[in-house]
Amino acid sequence: MDLNIFTLAVYKSTMKTLNLLLLFIGLQLSLFAQEDISEGAIRLPMINLNASFHIPGGDLADRFGNSALFGVGFQLKNKNNTYWGIEGGGLTGSDIVEDNIINIITADSIDVIDVNGNTATIRFWERGAHAQFVLGKIIPVLGPNENSGFFVQAGLGYMYHKIRIENLGNQVPQLNSEMLKGYDRLSMGISTSEFIGYRYFSNNQKINFFIGLEFIQAFTKDVRQYDYNTQTAYENSRLDLLSGIKFGWTFPLYKKSDNKYYYY
Repeated sequence: MDLNIFTLAVYKSTMKTLNLLLLFIGLQLSLFAQEDISEGAIRLPMINLNASFHIPGGDLADRFGNSALFGVGFQLKNKNNTYWGIEGGGLTGSDIVEDNIINIITADSIDVIDVNGNTATIRFWERGAHAQFVLGKIIPVLGPNENSGFFVQAGLGYMYHKIRIENLGNQVPQLNSEMLKGYDRLSMGISTSEFIGYRYFSNNQKINFFIGLEFIQAFTKDVRQYDYNTQTAYENSRLDLLSGIKFGWTFPLYKKSDNKYYYY
């Protein structure tokens, strides 16, 4: 299947799924009643902003160094302190371990020569994204109320990553937008994750955060099919691992008596 057609099909399917999830979330919010968080475990919708800092493992460690993942998500916690949610974020890093990315166009030099005969400025970055559906459980200990405590969480999602090659000035025809596809090592696939940590909801509704250790396993495959640099086809499936610390700030959606939602 043509990659552009495949990408378009994935995009349409993702947007359809997202619309259905947003509709379901809206229905859940309409059923939410006003409760006092200090009086016991409550049903609570919330939006999370988070940042993760990871060390790579598996095949990912042969390509990239340490990275960061910045994301946003929605979760709905039930009165029994179980919760579900969706989240997604962008993967970024500046440490590229592979050193033979574009050797084929440097000839006997370590530099790339542009159309004017000058040494081109080429930069390499790690770029990607990760989205997932999560399920978790909060154990109410060491907190100001029964909604706070240690938690465990599992996720099922999708990840992609690639080497972003920046050709400053766009003066190197060997690295135009089409040719870059043969060098960027774009990989994608299904992922699983585990997250253990501590979650805090203050009684005054103003300080709400979580922190813990996150582990991601992505079962990816290079989708470009051919590597221009080595002039060989990609064949092997990959196991890409990330492990590190994750911190997030939570915005609970408390309901006013006039049936309007507001953020704290």
